[in-house]
Amino acid sequence: MIFDAHGDILTDLYMEAKNKDSFKNRHLDLYKKGGVTHSIFVNFTDPKTKDNQLFNKIFDNAFIELKKNSDIFKVCLDYKDMEISLSESKIGVIIGMEGIAQLEDTSHLRELYSKGVRHASLTWNEENKYASGLDNLNTRGLTDKGKEVLAVMEELGMLVDLAHLNEKSFFDVVNNTKGPIIISHGNTKVICDHRRNYTDEQLMAIKNRNGVIGICGIGNFIAKEVEFQNVKTLVKHIDHAVKTIGIDHVGLGFDFCYYLGDESKDSGVEGLLTIADVPNIFIELKKIGYSNESIEKIKHLNFERVIKEILK
Repeated sequence: MIFDAHGDILTDLYMEAKNKDSFKNRHLDLYKKGGVTHSIFVNFTDPKTKDNQLFNKIFDNAFIELKKNSDIFKVCLDYKDMEISLSESKIGVIIGMEGIAQLEDTSHLRELYSKGVRHASLTWNEENKYASGLDNLNTRGLTDKGKEVLAVMEELGMLVDLAHLNEKSFFDVVNNTKGPIIISHGNTKVICDHRRNYTDEQLMAIKNRNGVIGICGIGNFIAKEVEFQNVKTLVKHIDHAVKTIGIDHVGLGFDFCYYLGDESKDSGVEGLLTIADVPNIFIELKKIGYSNESIEKIKHLNFERVIKEILK
């Protein structure tokens, strides 16, 4: 098993809705070659969109596409479904939200949960009515409405994702939740000082809540210099996170987006151009002394632990 904690596939399915079997034609072989068996597929809706219904349109299309392609997808509502998907040789999909700027209220959240949504991050860098992302320089954090959303998420049993939050919102979420929390995709500031990466203090907060960070495959998050945007440097992020918070709290959240819109045909990251190249990460980990047992934790076991506890 390999668990990818972040893929923008639901948005891609919407953008490619006019093309028949777009996932099978554009992604399936790459997923098979990469050995990725499970993923959080998110609805990324541009918070600056002028289409107030885009968020709902992406979800409506996603529910149709996932059902129509039930020969290759298994929507996972809990850990048992993940096991079933593996036995059926299907991609296990946890449905999620990357930012909830267009979420109307907690009733809307409950409705989406009833349809299969099991994950959410509160923002995509923007400041919205629930929380503030990285576009806000820590003058504003979690709002009362955000606290209400988090309470309902924990009541229902949903994965709380701290990706894209500014530091004030990040620690507000930590202080207003009780169960394990995750960073689905992001890297370490010690290795690359990018605003989307995380301090050791933030990593420790994840450890203290028995959560997981998914190390990311975006070049700018890996290194500032293009020549170091490669698998070897990505593994340095993994290694630093492991040394800082332990092997039980580090996983993978690739955030491949080379397939979206007018993006190029690959990620630009040497050795990790597409999801087919994921095994290169494990080759590099073995080179620096990681055991098979430790690699399995990074591949899937750590995120599985959180999913077993949270998804009801």
